[in-house]
Amino acid sequence: MKVYWSNIEYRYTTVSVVNKCVGGMVYVFVKAKDAIAALDKIRNALLSQDKIILKCEFISPYNVKTEIWAESKEFGSAENTTEHYKELYQAARQSKEPVFDYFWEYEKL
Repeated sequence: MKVYWSNIEYRYTTVSVVNKCVGGMVYVFVKAKDAIAALDKIRNALLSQDKIILKCEFISPYNVKTEIWAESKEFGSAENTTEHYKELYQAARQSKEPVFDYFWEYEKL
């Protein structure tokens, strides 16, 4: 099995008065036999959080040896950012469930 990664845009199945967010995007890592199985695991995990997929920007095997991330506000240097995503990859290798990065949410305007 391979570890796949994806960028998912999602929305909540219900919007509450308390939580004004209607959706967002998230990177996710998941161990699966193929991309279809990976997407199914992601879909089911999001449904359990009252979220549905609006758009899957990509889904592909994660190559930990060649993935180099750019510098970011969240993690600072490119090395720190790359290390963060390597840790998510490693967690996904050990898990049967998807491993989500931070959820970036947006509110309805």
